[in-house]
Amino acid sequence: MITQSGETADTLAALREAKRAGASSIAICNVVGSMATRETDGTVYTHAGPEIGVASTKAFTSQLVALYLLALRLGQVRGALSAEASKPHVDALLQLPQLLEQTLKLAPEVEEIAGRFYNRTDFLYLGRGINYPIALEGALKLKKSRTFTPRAIPPAR
Repeated sequence: MITQSGETADTLAALREAKRAGASSIAICNVVGSMATRETDGTVYTHAGPEIGVASTKAFTSQLVALYLLALRLGQVRGALSAEASKPHVDALLQLPQLLEQTLKLAPEVEEIAGRFYNRTDFLYLGRGINYPIALEGALKLKKSRTFTPRAIPPAR
């Protein structure tokens, strides 16, 4: 399960149902000692710090990093990925702080673009394949931060 707080009722209910059906469980969670971390078989803590707003980008981003690292480890455990083959992926993750710094330097340009669109009422988020969940997350964040009705188009089947 992936959870910021580890206390969301519907998420915990789904966890309990899965466990009743015999599933093993792992939590990717930000809150040490939360209900989710106590009820799962294992936990990966994201240590993103307290959630300031409902649309917590830092929690989402840290969850993606945790999932990426978990995928690398599972690939190694299953013999599908050697430690050497994992190294470039870990090295790329280690570049994230510098990339984020460079991105933050673009704040004036981002503010100028936001100034052109802040009063719009509809936005369309597109994401194909692996980027579809990112489009959903972007739409959710905008929805929670404003009164828009952003839409992410479901993938073609």
